[in-house]
Amino acid sequence: MPADSRNLPLPFGDAALPLAAAPAAGLPAGCGAQRLWLCLQLPQLPLEVVAAPGEAPQAVLAGGRQDPVILLPGATAAACGVHPGMPLNAALALLPGLGIRQRRPGLEQAALARLSSWAARFTPLVNVDPGGDALLLEIAASCALFGGPAAMLAAAVAGVAGCGHDVRAAIAPTARAALWLARAGRGQVVEEPARLPAVLAGMPVNLPGWSAATVSGLLRMGINRLGDCMRLPRDGFTRRFGRECLQEIDEALGRRPELRPACRQDGRLRDDLELPVETCDGTLLLDALQLLLLRLRARLQPRQAGVQVLWVRLHHRAARDSLLRIGLLRPSIDVAQLRELAALHLCALRLPAPVVALALEADVAELPPMAREDLLGLQLDQGERLAGLVERLRLRLGIHAVHGLRASPEPRPERAWQPVTDDRGAGVAPAAAVACGLRPLWILTEPAALARRGALPQFHGPLAFEDGPERIEAGWWDGDDVRRDYYVARSPRGLRLWVFQERRSGRWYLHGLFG
Repeated sequence: MPADSRNLPLPFGDAALPLAAAPAAGLPAGCGAQRLWLCLQLPQLPLEVVAAPGEAPQAVLAGGRQDPVILLPGATAAACGVHPGMPLNAALALLPGLGIRQRRPGLEQAALARLSSWAARFTPLVNVDPGGDALLLEIAASCALFGGPAAMLAAAVAGVAGCGHDVRAAIAPTARAALWLARAGRGQVVEEPARLPAVLAGMPVNLPGWSAATVSGLLRMGINRLGDCMRLPRDGFTRRFGRECLQEIDEALGRRPELRPACRQDGRLRDDLELPVETCDGTLLLDALQLLLLRLRARLQPRQAGVQVLWVRLHHRAARDSLLRIGLLRPSIDVAQLRELAALHLCALRLPAPVVALALEADVAELPPMAREDLLGLQLDQGERLAGLVERLRLRLGIHAVHGLRASPEPRPERAWQPVTDDRGAGVAPAAAVACGLRPLWILTEPAALARRGALPQFHGPLAFEDGPERIEAGWWDGDDVRRDYYVARSPRGLRLWVFQERRSGRWYLHGLFG
């Protein structure tokens, strides 16, 4: 701070109270000492989500302005002199071949959502900063599992960089201090809260992201560093620049609590991908889908969850979207399996127009326990193979052509079993079943009327009764009243049949066949 800035004629009117020595009222000093925050800041995110492949210079425009200005230039454009805040006309005059991209906040939020799911492998408390360009991870409890703060920072940076993002990172005892240190780009690791005032004091005043009016006002007063702000009188600083800046400094120093809620893990995940060119080529579409599936798997692995139902929406420029639904018997994150099932769907789909983009939605469920193995390493549970076979049969024959059965607590035989299309609905508790007599394996969808000669029903001749009758009277509560006497009978050809006589009309019907 310049020597003469202490005598500036500021309308403070109160005694100077060092900001670093004034804890917030009612809060213990150092209230952030129990936590440790890792910040992953993405300075190039607005450009990364819209940039076209290639080495051509590109830049993103700032939205919400009548006079367009550059928000963020790419590395090539910045090397040619294009900088943030430059008017668009000036940038095009300086670099006529500059590729202009409109900012896409929705794509930025989707990218942060994917990264927040991926970052859950380090800690369950992952927060997306309201500024929209950083993730904050509370790592105090899990830091030792990754070899300490420095090792965790290196692993997180490598992972985010592997996802195609430029990243800056830092660790500090408070979330806001970690965010400011990450923006500084120094990769600092600060574990002791007592070091925060000295570490933050040398930062420029434009780093916290305060408004342009606040920053320019501070610079006009000769206040260039956060340490200068810490030495100003608190009440005068609040009157001149507002309470928010003062509160942020208190939060960064750990003298004021800061609410950082964890991201909510949704039961349905969404992702999309714009194709560089329109195409109807199935191989190219599957390659694009595989990229989405890999990103989906990276989000599901930390949650130990898998895909239960997958929707793939194909966007066309001149036609309605095409929709593929892929249902799985068991949740899975096997990218090869999902790609194979999608390929079977695409083979049966006639595209009305070239595809310009893909959107993916997935219903998420907890992964089943891993298959057990015996001492020789042989699989004891073949459920995974059976699930894969059923899924392929459904794609070939239709989802309703291959299904399971579930017992229902219903005395009417035609309603005692219900088809189910996934193994989660199969089975019924023994207490829910209705006590009944002998039942055949094959029950007809609709009872077949039998001819009668005298008192005996006929099926390739007169039937001989072996067991019965079993009387069933039910359905008066829903309007489908049945009153029947069931018998086990044998035909002259040796077939064992399940027949009944309708008590009101006296007619005979065939309802099932025994094996």
